[in-house]
Amino acid sequence: MMRNKKNITGINTRITALADTIQKARIVLCSDNKQLDLHPEETRKIILICLMLFRTQNNIYPCEAISLKCALVTLKIEHFDVFDLHTNDVLQNVELSGALNELYRINQHPDWIDLINYALEALEYDAEAYFNVKVSRGTRSSNSKKKESGIYYTPLDVANFIVSQCIDTALSFADKPSVLDCSCGSGVFLIQSLCYLERRQNPDRNLDASMRILDQCIWGVDISPSAVDCCKAVFLQYYLDNYEDAATRLGEVWKVIDKSIFVGDATHLQEISIRNPNFPPKFDCIVGNPPYVTEGRESNLFIPFVDNLIAYSSNRNCSALILPLSICYSQGGEFVRLRNKIQADGASWTFMNYDRSPDSLFGDQVKTRNTILFRRNAESTTGIFTTNLQRWTSANRINLFQNCALCNISEMSISKYVPKISSDIEKAGCERINSGNSNLYSLFERSNSDCSLIVNGTAYNWLCVYDHIPPSVDENEKPYMSGTTRIYHLPDRESRDFCIAVLSNRIAYWFWSAIGDGFHFNASFLSDFRIGKDTFTESQYSELCCLGRKYSEQIKRHPTLSYNAGKKIVNYSHWEAMDTVRKIEKLIIEALDLPNDFASHIEQWYFNQVHCNRDNEKR
Repeated sequence: MMRNKKNITGINTRITALADTIQKARIVLCSDNKQLDLHPEETRKIILICLMLFRTQNNIYPCEAISLKCALVTLKIEHFDVFDLHTNDVLQNVELSGALNELYRINQHPDWIDLINYALEALEYDAEAYFNVKVSRGTRSSNSKKKESGIYYTPLDVANFIVSQCIDTALSFADKPSVLDCSCGSGVFLIQSLCYLERRQNPDRNLDASMRILDQCIWGVDISPSAVDCCKAVFLQYYLDNYEDAATRLGEVWKVIDKSIFVGDATHLQEISIRNPNFPPKFDCIVGNPPYVTEGRESNLFIPFVDNLIAYSSNRNCSALILPLSICYSQGGEFVRLRNKIQADGASWTFMNYDRSPDSLFGDQVKTRNTILFRRNAESTTGIFTTNLQRWTSANRINLFQNCALCNISEMSISKYVPKISSDIEKAGCERINSGNSNLYSLFERSNSDCSLIVNGTAYNWLCVYDHIPPSVDENEKPYMSGTTRIYHLPDRESRDFCIAVLSNRIAYWFWSAIGDGFHFNASFLSDFRIGKDTFTESQYSELCCLGRKYSEQIKRHPTLSYNAGKKIVNYSHWEAMDTVRKIEKLIIEALDLPNDFASHIEQWYFNQVHCNRDNEKR
């Protein structure tokens, strides 16, 4: 099993190195057996056999000659049809020595046993196509097929968190809880589920007891035959590694594995159930990391997997999926339908939300924002709970799933978005803003005017809003403005300065983080952020205009430079204007009649959000 000894990015890099070795062994296998013209599906299955032999007979290298038939005899699996290879007599004579000697290079990696199961994902792709993809930041994550399928391996700490939470809850109601992964891949969630149940129910490591747990509790489905083969191989190797008597009883073990893990399209579980009479109608735990594939503007392939949580969960269940953050904010029709369905469901739902920076759940090579979505139907408490958009660094990743602050938003509609908040005081802030009757759009002019509001199309630690176009230049030293930058025209200078004040503060940044994706500044925010001229008294409005003008003057004295593809990008530091910002926030808090401690809360929230608890940073 993979232990989280180092950061996820480093682990991804080492997994890629192991995957390269596996694919090289596959190339050698084809070269040594040219006369057989092996099919890619056959080479994948044979390499899985080679890996089993390598792991159980590590002392045979270097080897001079060994056939597939000999390998099957050595592994004591010659009498049952592992991976459907025995039906082809020609394959019995496949020469394995070159591939095995190539696999021996795996020993160069001290933690290969922890990581090898994750490297099996490489077998999903033909070796030639695999190596045509350049390594970027230590991985081949730019593989187009990988992106098209939306499949990325799940870090072990994420899988363990989900499995432990779900199975602990299910064990309160079921002695042998059924666990289903609808996109099982190489079996990350399922093997952890088996291990977790064994620690609780089979501490003496009895093989018969283990097979009963596997038979009654573990179910895996994947649309990819390659993934299913790899998952079965992982389970077969688990028994060889952990049970001395398994080697003489592999036929029995394989029978249970083969029954429990199979190819199927989990977006149509009813069809799978009809074809497999042993398949349970409901499950106590549905876990996994479904594929993320955009289907136009309206939907994503992961959505039916969330539907499965409702349709196929037992009356006493706890299930969880790791999903893209878009489940919380996308306005696509299927996303809205799903959020409405969740709101109408009688179970308890929890959205645990994670940003992509400074670190990502999947590592630096796979920069995604994610939600771990729990559905619990095993507790008296029902409702909808959420967290803020959490950030962290590799140094404090170990605390990522501990003491996570939840906010009960059951009374709030989640049809448009799930607010990413973590306290009642933030909930009060959302409710006050959502109940407003005006926004900044009412101030904008349809025709071009001399007073322009410049808004960057992306944000990280601040909403970048200016009264002029920053003097950035391209690689030819010509004026440059990003294609995502928006220009809004206002009737006069006061209106523009007012807009700058309303947007250039931590309350606006917090609300933007709570309802959006944590990166893009969409035009819709200007209507969703329901704070406008009518929110304030005339004196408050006048003061905000003055403060917005003062803020603009202050930040111009503190430009920041960044360089990207030859372009020199100019922005401004807001830190030197924080006294002005606090005065703006005080007026907004007064106008919205927010709790007295909202100012101190938003200050602490912003510090944690920007600095990820790195106390030596500027406050």
